[in-house]
Amino acid sequence: MNPKNSFGKRGAYTSVRPDISSRVPQNAIRILDVGCSNGTLGAELRSLVPGRIVEGIEYDTAFCQEASNKLDRVIQGDLNHFDWNAQFTGQVFDCMIFADVLEHLVDPWCVLSKATEFLMPGGTVIVSVPNIRHISSLNSIFLRGTFPRIGRGLFDETHLRWFTSKDARHLLEVSELQLVSLSANLRINDVPETPLNRFAQRHLVRFEKWYLVKEFLGYQFVLVGVKN
Repeated sequence: MNPKNSFGKRGAYTSVRPDISSRVPQNAIRILDVGCSNGTLGAELRSLVPGRIVEGIEYDTAFCQEASNKLDRVIQGDLNHFDWNAQFTGQVFDCMIFADVLEHLVDPWCVLSKATEFLMPGGTVIVSVPNIRHISSLNSIFLRGTFPRIGRGLFDETHLRWFTSKDARHLLEVSELQLVSLSANLRINDVPETPLNRFAQRHLVRFEKWYLVKEFLGYQFVLVGVKN
């Protein structure tokens, strides 16, 4: 499979994600970071709790090599054709992380459902997905009349699936996960670190739970689910 059609460098995060790490339960000892990139997030999680074990799955060879030096175990694999039973039979995890990976997959519903078979009852799943309903999408599609394909962001050309908050909730429901929280990372436009986006992050965050703010200024949703 062409790397552009899987989770590779373009879709990876290579820095600590406070929006993700802050939602990992303190008592989670065995963690699986699905799409672990270069292992930076996992290394941070390991450092926070003595004895914590973090394993990862990653498509990109270079990222796998780098992450192998930071995590307890890293498996190189294409999640579209991943044999969960072969890799994890007899294992269970306290927490699983899918940070900006599911939108790159052919069947994210199936992948998440299969993964959670290896999550202990009461275990936590943290999912991060971009919000296709963001105001920048309305601008591109309805005002400019185009669905762009670019190298990053909402219209990353490697995205195969798109989610609104309702779709993201359904994604967890299909895997029989009880939704605990859904929060939005706010932006006004598509380009990171602009004055408008810094304003949103500083001043609009207090209105994050307002429906219109969450639905149209939420650039990305972070969901926390628990396995019954």
